[in-house]
Amino acid sequence: MAQPLITAQFLLVGAVNFTLFLIISTWNWLPVFVVRTGGDKSAAGLVMGAIGVTSLGSLPFLAPLIERYGRKVFIIGGIFVIGISNAGFLLFDHYAPTMIVLRLVQGVAFAACFNGCSTAVVDFVPADQRAQGIGLFGVSGSLAVAVGPYLGETVLLAWGFGAYFTLLVAFGLCGFSAGLFIREPTRRSASPGLHGFFSTAFHDGHIYMMVTAAVFGSGFAAMNTFFPLYAGSLGLRAGPFFVAYGVTLILVRIFLGGLADRVRRDRLIVICLGGFGCMLLGTAQIAAAWHTVALGLLFGALQGLSYPAMMAKMVDRSSDSNRAVVVALFTGSFGVGINASVLIWGYVADVKGIEFVYVVNGVALFLCALGGAFFSAAAGSVPDPGRIRR
Repeated sequence: MAQPLITAQFLLVGAVNFTLFLIISTWNWLPVFVVRTGGDKSAAGLVMGAIGVTSLGSLPFLAPLIERYGRKVFIIGGIFVIGISNAGFLLFDHYAPTMIVLRLVQGVAFAACFNGCSTAVVDFVPADQRAQGIGLFGVSGSLAVAVGPYLGETVLLAWGFGAYFTLLVAFGLCGFSAGLFIREPTRRSASPGLHGFFSTAFHDGHIYMMVTAAVFGSGFAAMNTFFPLYAGSLGLRAGPFFVAYGVTLILVRIFLGGLADRVRRDRLIVICLGGFGCMLLGTAQIAAAWHTVALGLLFGALQGLSYPAMMAKMVDRSSDSNRAVVVALFTGSFGVGINASVLIWGYVADVKGIEFVYVVNGVALFLCALGGAFFSAAAGSVPDPGRIRR
């Protein structure tokens, strides 16, 4: 009997992820709090960026522990800490650097919860529907990002920062309550070992896909972070781009999410990387309002197909005893691409212009596509694990 894709456990993990990204997206108004309590824009940047330091830096330590002690404890522990810690901001009447310490704690909690959820979902979904399951799981985060900032702004304007931080705590407690009902996934390995983070990366053949995920993350950041500035410089609105992107991303993952399970993942990834490269090069040439909508549609479609396919491709090479480490290698690589590129491309954009940023990212993605095509051709007739049916 075929194992169903959508189960109660899948939905519970999705619910926790939804509340997690409600918190993440509602943090968009945290810089306002920093400034209003006496901090400057630089302080706001440090407070917002601090979470990236520990969310990425803690992965080499957290991932093996998620493997050894199970997913659930990190899911519920992470969402509880990341939620309740927002109450700590209520202790500040004036800006203080200790706000950064609070954000560093939140970074570790985010890494624990997100990677615990991502690994649990991979455990729960059937192997022959892995990419589709990963994509559908991602819809929970996309929906949260769509509504979180609006909810946060509404509460903030109506009742102030006290209610705003209380809302964030409530999101965390809702996620914690859902997480309590998650059942620890059954794994065939009775005694999972403590797999090293870096040893798994270098010895299990994951380097190319990690590099690809990082480059993809860089292109993703270039579109999300700099497109509003670029469109504004051309006298165009960025809003239609993001609406088209969000709607297409969700629709593709719902209705076309199984594509990466029906075709060879590596070939689909190569096509998406090439398409993303074309999109970035085309971004440097936009001149009309309809161009922004077309870019959003293409961006949503490519992101909706490629991210689950790349993650599934890496997980296909994992086992029950090192799956959490492999998931963390992928999410960490994508995160490094996003966080590092924001700093680098900001400087490059000041010196060379934003168009140059898009051209460089487009070329880099083409190179990744060529590398993927080479490895795909070298693999030849080797079966794609994603197409093996139980």
